[in-house]
Amino acid sequence: MSKAKQSLITGALASSFGIFLSKLLGLLYVVPLNSYAGDANMVFYSLTYTYYDLLLRISGAGLPFAIAALVAKYYSRNDYKTVLLVKKLGSSFLLVSGFIVAVIFVLAANPFASYILGDQATQSDIATLVNLFYILAIALVLVPLLSSIRGYYQGLKMLNAYAASQVLEQLVRVGFIILGGFFVVNILKLEGIYAIYTAILAASIGALFAIIYLTLSLRKTNDEVHKLALEQTDTNRDSRSVFLELLSIGLPYLLVSLFAYFPVIVNSTFFIDYSTSVGANYENIKLIFGIIQVNLSKLSSIPLVLALGFSSGLVPYLTESLEKRDLKNLSKQVLLILNTLFFILVPMIAWLIVYARPVYYIMYGDSSLEIGSTILKFYMISVFVDTLNQLLCSMSITLRMRKNTLIILTLGNIIKVIAFFTFVRFMTYNGMILSDILVGAFVVISILVLIRNNFNVNYALFFKRAIFIIIASIISCLPILLINFVPFNFESRILCIVVLGIYGLMSIAIYILIADFFGLLKAISGKDLKDHIHTVLNKLKA
Repeated sequence: MSKAKQSLITGALASSFGIFLSKLLGLLYVVPLNSYAGDANMVFYSLTYTYYDLLLRISGAGLPFAIAALVAKYYSRNDYKTVLLVKKLGSSFLLVSGFIVAVIFVLAANPFASYILGDQATQSDIATLVNLFYILAIALVLVPLLSSIRGYYQGLKMLNAYAASQVLEQLVRVGFIILGGFFVVNILKLEGIYAIYTAILAASIGALFAIIYLTLSLRKTNDEVHKLALEQTDTNRDSRSVFLELLSIGLPYLLVSLFAYFPVIVNSTFFIDYSTSVGANYENIKLIFGIIQVNLSKLSSIPLVLALGFSSGLVPYLTESLEKRDLKNLSKQVLLILNTLFFILVPMIAWLIVYARPVYYIMYGDSSLEIGSTILKFYMISVFVDTLNQLLCSMSITLRMRKNTLIILTLGNIIKVIAFFTFVRFMTYNGMILSDILVGAFVVISILVLIRNNFNVNYALFFKRAIFIIIASIISCLPILLINFVPFNFESRILCIVVLGIYGLMSIAIYILIADFFGLLKAISGKDLKDHIHTVLNKLKA
């Protein structure tokens, strides 16, 4: 495997690993938070974070990617003064925009909360959601600033620090949620909703610690860039032109991010109200929506890590190839990313579907086990499509196909609205998930065609390998489908973990053996199974 190939995958996997650890930490707080707050209050956590994510996209999404792209671009040209200017302008803009969005959010909190919960909501529910919106306003200032700092170091390919800051942010956040929730509920004896208040506040605390970490730990790197800028003889570009360039890249990222997030907004804004208007019970729908948006979305965040990690890792590399007009290398990079993502993603989704019931029980106990594990199986198909969707949207914007990407997402969102109201009327929550799958599939296919037409990328070998990956993934599920020699114990989480561990290791081993037999392992990593074993043994001896 070439050095360039290694660096791209290493960078992408470094980003993925950091996000993976942060998401894994994120899984840890759901169980105690459920215990402190109760199932009925979890829907407030879900609704708050949905709109928090949307507002972060408005105040911050797009610009961090633009900062990363421009820093990579000007650093490769040895224009260090412009690199620092990009950092200064990007951070200032995100800080100001975050503050403005936070103020607007606070002013609109009451009518917005009333609209989201619908006509059947109680005044107590509305007041709770309003309070949560107020708390989140703090994070709307801090998190965009953190994103700008990360974008700067991402452009410098400091992806290990990028990943470490994500882990630290989540570690602080999870610790605050668990300890804070315990304190307010078990020590202060407050109602469960105060655990939700604490959990929302934790976003700001985690972001603050991550900002401090990046500022202190990468001071040396920043000083080196400043030193190179001082030694630079030619002048950097003026602030106005750099700012316009930031916007020219960042705004399409922002629009794509918002358009891609539109299905989530449709679900959160209309699902409870529309479902109850066509005859569903308010309390049941609120409970199911909380399960989907909190419990299932946390489990799905592990596969989605791959899209986020690869999206973060590909920006500087694809930008560099595009700048050099090295279309042959660019095509190889696109296929390498798709092959690697598929190789990891497909079996992961298959295993979460097959082991849905024990996984759900281990995470959330027997509360809502039947409905939660049943929905999880269908929901994972949506996660698979959404993971590919996010990666390809990021890739197409990085490759400067912004207009076409926005057109594709616009058409997808029209499909979403029509499908949502049609399917939910007859299938409630399954209809909501089905509408997401339909939209995601449309976007994925459209962007694959778009990239092929613009950069002459040949997917033939990718599709061939994808078929073998799917076959290997299906066969790896045979231990639970056919053997079932050790029953799962749904009365003890510890025993359930042990049994799941046995089946899980068997599935992983079968998948790797078949992947090696088909030559997939060598095609993706550059080494076959025997080479990997020798490498591990040599490292152990050393």
